[in-house]
Amino acid sequence: MEISASSNSLPETSKVKPRCRHFGECGGCRLQDVPYEAQLAAKAESLRGLMERAGWAAAVNVRPSPEQWFYRNKMEFSFQDVYPVPPAGGDPLLLGLKRRNRWDKVLNLAECFLMSPEVPALLESVHAWARKEKLEPYNLHKQVGFLRHLLVREGKNTGERTVHLITAPGQLPARGFVEAVRSSYPASTVLRGVYSGKADVAFSDSIEILHGEGCLHEEILGKRVRISPHAFFQTNTRGAELLYGMLREWLAQLRPKRLLDLYCGVGSISFCLADLCENVFGVEVAESAVADARANASELGMRNVEFQAAKAEELLPAFAAQGVDVDVVVADPPRSGLHPAVVEALKTLSPGWILYVSCNPKAMAEDIRKLSSSFDLQKVEGIDLFPHTDHLESVALLRSAFLQG
Repeated sequence: MEISASSNSLPETSKVKPRCRHFGECGGCRLQDVPYEAQLAAKAESLRGLMERAGWAAAVNVRPSPEQWFYRNKMEFSFQDVYPVPPAGGDPLLLGLKRRNRWDKVLNLAECFLMSPEVPALLESVHAWARKEKLEPYNLHKQVGFLRHLLVREGKNTGERTVHLITAPGQLPARGFVEAVRSSYPASTVLRGVYSGKADVAFSDSIEILHGEGCLHEEILGKRVRISPHAFFQTNTRGAELLYGMLREWLAQLRPKRLLDLYCGVGSISFCLADLCENVFGVEVAESAVADARANASELGMRNVEFQAAKAEELLPAFAAQGVDVDVVVADPPRSGLHPAVVEALKTLSPGWILYVSCNPKAMAEDIRKLSSSFDLQKVEGIDLFPHTDHLESVALLRSAFLQG
């Protein structure tokens, strides 16, 4: 969500000095020069304006992130070649984040305050290794090259860390890469992924474990979960604990028998709510995430949770046609929002309540508007999982218009 009050709308006397030297060039933090309280106020007003479209007239609260800096547990860094080609002895390689408003330009990072203090040293070490090995970055325009992305994940509550290098097909000097990583950064797992497609995505068709166990573990509200390299997990761990705590508060008043968790990922929401329900059924399209969810359920000793790998837009209409009884649906869809088939199936399935979690309040507001013939909006709040950016997580509680009592 882009908030309506940018730093340009504030008088100079109201601004603060950005912490990062790359502010203005880097696309990572657009609001570092806006006081944090002003960021929250602007996000609350923007969320309220969006929710007016769904019939909400009251003010909206936005809860602050528990941490304003070093809050991210996952970041994707990109490689790029330098153009025009530098003279002899010049650096032909860039490694960092995309430049502001540019999908095809990368900025070398000397510092970053989003993930952890050790990340810049990791980038510098990997950068030096790539130059020494004369490895070419992937050129998005020419569709040629080798180095594509460096994906870093951290367990904020466990201390585990994963570094995942994504390349085009080809020979990798793996030993040197592992040394470059572990000499600069406390990685518990080092991976090499290969992606042969043309899209600019940090994804791997195949993954090789170069060091460690091959996955990451994190704890959320005391529940330890396994997270595979490409599985979804909220990027602000302690903010997610605040979010899930809010879901628990709302759900505790409902005491459902059967809860359906759509887009469940590795099962973190399911596990945090399972003790408040008789049964939880999670649905997730990524099979690796479902494998994580099942392994996590077994490790946690939870017998009232079940997971299935399926597309929500295919499974939910089948549930609706069969008349499956569901008391509460939790939906945490991708940025695009609910698939139209899911919206229609929810109307037919007619659960008593829907807990809607969204990283795109604009899409959430539109989905709630489409559901308004069958569900009434009861609550909406924001949780700032992305300080200093124009993004916001939001949560809404919907009640079936046909629910008795």
